[in-house]
This record gives sequence, structure tokens and C-alpha cells, in this order.
Amino acid sequence: MSSSFILHPYAFPKAAAFGRMVAKGKIYEHAAPTKKVKELFITQVEKIIWSYKLSPATINLPESAGVKEIQIFSVSLKNGDLSHEVLQTVDKAIPSPILFELLFNGRTRYVGAYKRPNEADKSKWIISSYFQSAWIDDDAERVKLPVVLNMEALYQAFLTALSPLRFQKGENLNDMVVKIDLLGVKEREAEKIEKRMEKEKQFNRRVEMNRALNELNREIENLKAEG
Repeated sequence: MSSSFILHPYAFPKAAAFGRMVAKGKIYEHAAPTKKVKELFITQVEKIIWSYKLSPATINLPESAGVKEIQIFSVSLKNGDLSHEVLQTVDKAIPSPILFELLFNGRTRYVGAYKRPNEADKSKWIISSYFQSAWIDDDAERVKLPVVLNMEALYQAFLTALSPLRFQKGENLNDMVVKIDLLGVKEREAEKIEKRMEKEKQFNRRVEMNRALNELNREIENLKAEG
């Protein structure tokens, strides 16, 4: 699911610059990825830079109960593709919300998931499914960070811009993520039905599948309309 709400790359404050290379081995130590995921790191990731630390000290915003800092990780890609399993591995290794900048061929894409501490075990984090912006040309005009009151509001602003749905009045991040996850489930199911229809030879079965697909598409449109 992509969103077009972000049209320009962010101009992160110089005071927040961190600029540290992140060794893949260090990530493995803290996240214990499978052999398959390690292979994805090798084939898809050129390098990872911890580019910025957005915190009360660097951007003069007060921390919030759920968000003390936001990290900006810049991931240079080898071929333009990046599995969300790679991002999840990095998220597991870093005990803080992260906004990822994916870099490839003179363009940038922002990716993020709603990440919050596990109430039962504060040392662990709950990570939602990922959603992302379209690719943005690096020579596009950069925009300043959203004007907000605290770190949690900044985090919500980042995720709102990435979300394929708009926030409704009174909604919080949890509400939004539940809707986005449901939207993803229905879109994937619709895609499966479309593929099965292409192979199905029996007319009656195709009619039945088409009816189910139309119903799913109505549910998808309703979710988008609510957002």
C-alpha cells in the first residue's frame, strides 16, 4: 500500500544530524534474523546510515510517554527493492521509533510502521505492518518538519503522511493501524481472487469469484472513504 501524501523529501534539522554507519553484524546481534533474512540484507542493502536523531535536545520538542526520540535511518539499496523483513529486523534491534529513508537511483522513499512498547514486556516492541510513500526525486524541494507540540505528535504526523488512509476525528494511531491492516488483508485477498480468476476455466466458478471480488472491492472502497 503506497500513499501520495508525501510529495517532497524532508529537510531534517542540522542539529539532529547523527551520521553513523550501522554495521549489519550489530543489527544481527540484537535481532537474531534468520539465514533467509541475512541473505536479503546482502542482496538488497548497500549500506545503512543512522542519519538523524530527533529528540528534545536536537529539535526542541518535549518528549511524550510513548515517544522519547525518533530515529531516521537512511538505507541505500542495491536494486530498488527492500523486503519489509529487513526493516522489521532493524526495528527489532533499535528500541525507538524509526522513520526509514530508502535511497536508490536519485530518489527517496519513506517507510514506517507504528512501533510501540509492549505493555507486558517494556524491553520488547510491537511493530505494525509497514506502509510507504511513493518514490520522490531527490532534487525536489525539501520541506521542514511538521509543526507540532511534542515528539508523539511528530511521530503521528510522519505516519499520517505515509498512511493510505486519513485520520478521522478522535482516532488515535492504534485505531488507524487496525484499519490499515484490515485494508491490507482485503487488498491481498482481492489480488488472490483476481489471479485465481485468470486460471479458472469454469464459467460458473468465474461468476462466483467475480461476485466475491466485487464485494471485496466495495469493502476496500468503503475503508478508503472512511479514511
